[in-house]
Amino acid sequence: MVDFLDFGFYIKEHLGEILFLLGVVLLVIYFSTINTFGTVLSAASFFFGFPCVVFGVFVKLGVFSVKFRSLDGASVILICCSVVLFAFSISILEFLTTSVGFDIFAFRYKIYYVLVFDSRRPYLLVSNVSLLFALGLFLCGLLLKVYSILRY
Repeated sequence: MVDFLDFGFYIKEHLGEILFLLGVVLLVIYFSTINTFGTVLSAASFFFGFPCVVFGVFVKLGVFSVKFRSLDGASVILICCSVVLFAFSISILEFLTTSVGFDIFAFRYKIYYVLVFDSRRPYLLVSNVSLLFALGLFLCGLLLKVYSILRY
């Protein structure tokens, strides 16, 4: 018979390794499915894989063992939010809209047909804004962490 209490303790003891390995598997899926036009699978695997790797390392290093009602806790929350926003901004860049059309122009009394391949990234602005917010949150969290270390 399976004892769920022991299973919960096992998960609690090895959460860092589990998150890290899950993130590595998702990043391998991301790098194996990445292509020019982007897919939802590669975007989702990066969005979930990168934070899992980072949070797994954080759990293994004991970053989450601070009191969250302190400057250390606020800095950890800011850095974690920046990791998620960074993963969001990179994964949203996977989406690419393409269109193919013909362009007609005349040159020296001849008509030419030119194949026009147009590609656009419709979420580029959202990606840039979230990347700037991620950088700002990371710097604020890092400054709070340094301040809390120097204060004590």
